[in-house]
Amino acid sequence: MSVYVDSAIHTMRGRRMCHMFSPNLAELHAMAARLGLKRQWFQNPLTMRVSWPHYDIDVASRTLALGFGAIACDRYQTVAMAAIIQGRPDKLRRIHAMADPNSAFAPAAHVPAWLTEQGFRQAWGRDEAN
Repeated sequence: MSVYVDSAIHTMRGRRMCHMFSPNLAELHAMAARLGLKRQWFQNPLTMRVSWPHYDIDVASRTLALGFGAIACDRYQTVAMAAIIQGRPDKLRRIHAMADPNSAFAPAAHVPAWLTEQGFRQAWGRDEAN
């Protein structure tokens, strides 16, 4: 498993922020500790209204995380990883449909191969890790 940071940079309270996430919460929390993030900053869908577990991090922390080995994701890769983390194979199937290289518009065409590189099967009906 790995820790991922998305490329969705948004301004929040005057700071440029993005998300840090992982299918493995122990690895996510270890990276957060390494970055000096407080555990109470963890966004947990079991205790708050968020759709998937993650940390909001600023651009400086994103740069540090990448230096520590986190993997940068574009928006399609982020949606695929969120689907895996949420256990939502239906979302993976939608991404797969968007990734059809035979369609005129295939914005997510790189995602299936990328997920395989990350150690996830391309079994779009399941989101199992190798």
